[in-house]
Amino acid sequence: MDFSLDEETKLFRDAYVQWVERDLLPLEEKEKITQDTAIDRDLVRKIRKQAVELGVWGHHMPEDVGGGGLSNVASVILREACGETGSVLGSLAIAGPEGPSPMHLVFNEAQRKKYLDPVMEADQTCCFMLSEPGAGSDAQNIQTRAEKTGDKWVLNGSKHFISNAHHADWGVVFATTDAQKRAKGGISAFIVEKGQFKVGRQHEGMAGYEGQAEVIFEDVEVPEEQLVGKEGFGFAQAMAFLGTGRLHIAAGAVGVAQFLLDLGIDYAKQRQAFGQPIAAYQAIQWMLADSATEIYAARNMVYHAAWLLDQGDHATREMSMAKLYATEMVNRVCDRVLQVHGGMGWMKDTRTEGFYRSLRVMRIVEGTSEIQRMMIARSLFAG
Repeated sequence: MDFSLDEETKLFRDAYVQWVERDLLPLEEKEKITQDTAIDRDLVRKIRKQAVELGVWGHHMPEDVGGGGLSNVASVILREACGETGSVLGSLAIAGPEGPSPMHLVFNEAQRKKYLDPVMEADQTCCFMLSEPGAGSDAQNIQTRAEKTGDKWVLNGSKHFISNAHHADWGVVFATTDAQKRAKGGISAFIVEKGQFKVGRQHEGMAGYEGQAEVIFEDVEVPEEQLVGKEGFGFAQAMAFLGTGRLHIAAGAVGVAQFLLDLGIDYAKQRQAFGQPIAAYQAIQWMLADSATEIYAARNMVYHAAWLLDQGDHATREMSMAKLYATEMVNRVCDRVLQVHGGMGWMKDTRTEGFYRSLRVMRIVEGTSEIQRMMIARSLFAG
């Protein structure tokens, strides 16, 4: 296995990092933008349009839909680089739940033209509607129903923790179309447009981020042309999407962990205690050494899982392992680096405090750590 990048991909990654360092980080410092900041929507749109011009926004999508056609290895390295900058705005340029997804490749030609094309150009954003109050980790237990009435489907139910719901121009919602079959051919996916669904309560988490909201469907009529793929197989489409999403989260976690480690090293060199830099003390050295070792392990796990995907392997177990290890690792690294900073690490003036709160959710989204362990264990005993 060779994870080295060709010259073209290196230049692509470096151009992204240079843009973030030249334009976005100074803006964050000037406007005091942190993980807690509600970012102006005009600024978000501007950044995403610039990302389209750079080829970053749809880098992971095939060339035939206007994407960059990057390999999975190249994509995770770009996402790692994003995390390593420590930039809040930089992450807006790397498409997440509100941007183009490989799941959208299931769309037919007419759906791609109407819905995917504007998202590829960052003229619109979307959302992914799966989780419900009683069906988070147990996604196949969703209660939202879709009933066929003539040439239309009628949707009823609610979703929660839906990223970008209150800004999305459209979304893909998953609903039960056959209560007996459920995940085995009874859950379908539908495109729903703004105005076809109600946005309820906006959720506020530990980091003050208001990116998720409740979505409500009350006798929403959806035409047949908004059914995604084959009726009854939306759940399989969702699971395929979540797999790569987990790998992308793991890659970002590796990058952020590296950013935090560098922060800890710099501080340990500068901070004096008992007449010498705290970097001279074994307790500090070992915390940083453990962090560097875990980052190295997580990075290779992420790269290997991405390489397997590029070879045509489903890599389901490896992606779960990477997501599990990398997201728990970045929380440990953040805790150690905060400890290295001592009392200052707990203060709002220090980056570690904001990361300490914002990183905690990584062990929950796209499948909790417990779900990843369950999936890994099942793979060990299968066949």
